[in-house]
Amino acid sequence: MKKLYFSNHLSPGGNKNTDGLKAFFDRVKATRPHVTECPSYDPFPGDERIRAIRFSSLPYDGKETSVFAYIAFPENADAENPVPGVVLVHGGGGHAYAEWAQYWADNGFAAIAFDGFCQVYNGPPHTYDASLDFWAPDPEAYPPMESFYSGNVPFERQGYTYFVADIILANNLLRSDERVKSDQIGVTGISWGGLASSTVVCYDDRFAFAAPVYGCGFQDVSNTQWGKVFRDDRVTDLWDAKLLLGEVTMPIHFFNSDRDPFFDAAATTASACAARNGEMTLLPAFTHGQIEGSSIPELMRFAKTQIFRRERNIRITGIAAEGDSAVLTFSLPDDVKDPEVFLFYKTEDIEYEEKELKEAWRPQRCETANGTARIKIPDEARLFYFCVEGVPDGDDNGQKLHASSGVYTRGTWEAAEITD
Repeated sequence: MKKLYFSNHLSPGGNKNTDGLKAFFDRVKATRPHVTECPSYDPFPGDERIRAIRFSSLPYDGKETSVFAYIAFPENADAENPVPGVVLVHGGGGHAYAEWAQYWADNGFAAIAFDGFCQVYNGPPHTYDASLDFWAPDPEAYPPMESFYSGNVPFERQGYTYFVADIILANNLLRSDERVKSDQIGVTGISWGGLASSTVVCYDDRFAFAAPVYGCGFQDVSNTQWGKVFRDDRVTDLWDAKLLLGEVTMPIHFFNSDRDPFFDAAATTASACAARNGEMTLLPAFTHGQIEGSSIPELMRFAKTQIFRRERNIRITGIAAEGDSAVLTFSLPDDVKDPEVFLFYKTEDIEYEEKELKEAWRPQRCETANGTARIKIPDEARLFYFCVEGVPDGDDNGQKLHASSGVYTRGTWEAAEITD
């Protein structure tokens, strides 16, 4: 059976830079943040499950700083009935999202959504509006600093360092709360937050699971604008998660679109392959966005599988080569029906023009029977991946669940390791 995630891009391992970051973030892991309530900015008056808070962040030029956040708990959470938790990391141009924390609380998790871009809610008291019109620079946060776009800035003064540190501090905050099971806290992030989620698990092994969305490691192999940034060795040798993903043992599931213009499917495949317990799902023609990325049903199922051992996803259980064809086997959760199997392929490399794929993925539907599909791989296919879709019971919108392989090239398909 061929491995579902196979890449010729291998993790090079750590270096002096990552050794320095490990020591730095170890000190952050030992720091318990101070929490201040902000009741006038509780987002949903009457809903005591979710509150606005500030928590202390890293000092900047010797001055204390703090971060604005929303924290939410399931209604039944208390010291006698602690619940799992999750740290929510927004994307570029975003902010702390109260509705995101509320969504996870509705699903049984304590959740903290902090603002990593030095912003604070600036709307009328006792209100909440997710539009950027109501978010302003935060005078209590550290000043927005140079990110890793400038590789000659010491990491101690890079904004990305503070962003990753705030994820660790948010984890510390949840771990110190008696209503939260400290060994059952996960992390998920969207876009820039997905990139940071991929980074933080390399330095904080206390997370029970990770689910980066769009963002991942191996950016220097990506034909996107992020790939151009990471082709600067000063950036990739410090911050690319590929350096340490091979040491990450927690379950980590990367989610991405097959056409994402910021983080491409080849980088996602390499990341899932590198992590010891890595998985991935490519969502065909999926849109890049905070709302879309934070509401992936397969992601919530992944988290609940790790914590509650229920609500499984569709799984591809095997991909075997037979001449010019592949034989794919899969399993469905009890609540999923009407499976369909597709081969998506391209005759050209993954390249973009004005943030659009130059050549779209071509779908080829396959006949299925008893959890098995036979798929002929077209001679002209240069890149391809396999995808299984199914509809969960009770979904009036017909929203499908997906499972996928990684992206194969002709070379990786022919050379892929044979496993039991």
